[in-house]
Amino acid sequence: MGASQRLRSVGPGTVRLARAGAAVFSVGMAAFVAVPLAEAAGAFPGVRAATAVLLLVCLAGCYLWLAVRAVLDRGSRLDLVVLGGMTAVAVAVPFAAGPSWLSVGFMLPLAAAVTLPGWWAAAGFFAALAVDVALSAFQEMSWVLFGSLQSLLTAGALAGLTIFATLLSELQRSREELARLAITEERLRIARELHDVLGHNLSVIAMRTELSMRIPAEQIERLRRELTEIHDIARRSLHDVRAVVKGYRELSLEKELSGVRRVLETAGVRCDFAELPPSLPGEVRVALAWAVREAATNLLRHSDATVCLLGVETRGDRVRVTVANDGVRPSDASGAGLTVGGSGLAGLDERLARVGGSSGRHTEDGWFTLSLDVPGRPMTAVLTSATGDQR
Repeated sequence: MGASQRLRSVGPGTVRLARAGAAVFSVGMAAFVAVPLAEAAGAFPGVRAATAVLLLVCLAGCYLWLAVRAVLDRGSRLDLVVLGGMTAVAVAVPFAAGPSWLSVGFMLPLAAAVTLPGWWAAAGFFAALAVDVALSAFQEMSWVLFGSLQSLLTAGALAGLTIFATLLSELQRSREELARLAITEERLRIARELHDVLGHNLSVIAMRTELSMRIPAEQIERLRRELTEIHDIARRSLHDVRAVVKGYRELSLEKELSGVRRVLETAGVRCDFAELPPSLPGEVRVALAWAVREAATNLLRHSDATVCLLGVETRGDRVRVTVANDGVRPSDASGAGLTVGGSGLAGLDERLARVGGSSGRHTEDGWFTLSLDVPGRPMTAVLTSATGDQR
């Protein structure tokens, strides 16, 4: 699996895991402050020991503040003030805490790397490392080499984890935005179709109505013909509008599946779709296209899914299609985010009933499954009412 394929499988769970890992490592490394604290408390006289302890606690506090806020991506201008104070404290620590301060020398470079914006982050990182080297220059060469290498590797690793978690979060936000843009694009497409359908017809109606107003009263037959034609145009316009709104106008199951796959993969959801039988009746294909669209919409809005599966099973003259996804949120476990009152997935029952089909849904082990049972060939009779009338 290539790097790009691994990135496509990144979901909200991966982002949370990356942030948690970066936070655990960053906070855990603060425990190294115990080394200079122990030395200061046991080896120095009272005033120097108190000064060293105060400076080390301030240094660790500033480090934790900046590191945790960076992991949570909640930076603000206040962080720059904290970084400035931390720099002053870090410069003073070596003169009060002794050579063991090198065990916390990584704190200032890391804070600079995750707090400063743009290229200033890299400049601040290496400038802080240079400060560490300069402050340890009066120590033995072995201490200088050890402290510099430790600060470089530790600060670099922690900064990398933090930046990686931030980038994953930004990637997830970008995918969510792309998914929203895809939905907006579909709405704009429908709006354009409505404009195309109504624009011409309304212009014709307005023109012919104006002409009808000029027909003399004695030419009643001509006026009746004009009104009849206007009435027919209005009825056709109403039919076209309903067709566009309901998605029946040039709605293609293949195009819908392709569009859904593209939107979901853009949002980081891996898709595994089985082939649908080509012999499905046209009205059944339209109903399935709506079902796939609604399932994808609910997946994006109500789950943290990373996988979407579409399965097909043929049973005699019936076809069973299942659309399943993982990542069901606990708050939606009972209803999987379904809407009621004739909209969303709940409204599919009506659509499927018109073509002799039905739907079902259930949640199990964090997976939500939408089951669609439809006829595999044209029906000879379709029930048109609850009373059983046929046509």
